Amino acid sequence: RRSDTFLAADRLAGVLFDVDGVLLRGGSVIPAARRAFGKLLDRNNNFLFPVIFVTNAGSCQRHHKAQQLSHLLDVQITPEQVVLSHSPLQMMKSFHDKCVLVSGQGPVVHIANTLGFQKVVTMEQLSKHHPLLDMVDHSRKTTLPVNFVVLAIILFGEPVRWETNLQLLIDVLLTNGRPDCVYEAHPSAQLPVLACNMDLLWMAEAPSPRRYHYLG
Repeated sequence: RRSDTFLAADRLAGVLFDVDGVLLRGGSVIPAARRAFGKLLDRNNNFLFPVIFVTNAGSCQRHHKAQQLSHLLDVQITPEQVVLSHSPLQMMKSFHDKCVLVSGQGPVVHIANTLGFQKVVTMEQLSKHHPLLDMVDHSRKTTLPVNFVVLAIILFGEPVRWETNLQLLIDVLLTNGRPDCVYEAHPSAQLPVLACNMDLLWMAEAPSPRRYHYLG
């Protein structure tokens, strides 16, 4: 007979799932994962244990990911059960009042604001303030006055226009946040780069692994 200590420990047990490549490949549920996942549910489709879902996704909010997982796994999942790649940035309060440049897809400004960042600049905004830096876009745009200095960079995920983002990121890094200046030959310090997902390879629906946006 097990002791009360072991029984108490059982009641405190929980499960933490890595979503990507474990439960899902892209937007498809892995069949074996669905069968195994069913063992965590009671007859009323409720979890038998506390369950948390961790994912590399960074282009959405927690409630959107919770809705997607609920639909795909056919069980009610709350936003509080979801940890996204950028969720830890809520704890980096020393950056919340600094001007940060964000790179990624989706509602990046809203995501950053939700995490606590108050002064957010997107790649598109940076390009409008410094149109000569973006040589991929041949359309000439009116230069907007610059009233900010980038003090940190946040990489939420892979952008759509990676070639433009890469150029602008290099410009910002090598000028210490002032991309209208000449590159510093020997920068005294590097701007902080908050990279939310450091995976090099990942699996989606494609038959071979996909390369993520941190290739260097």
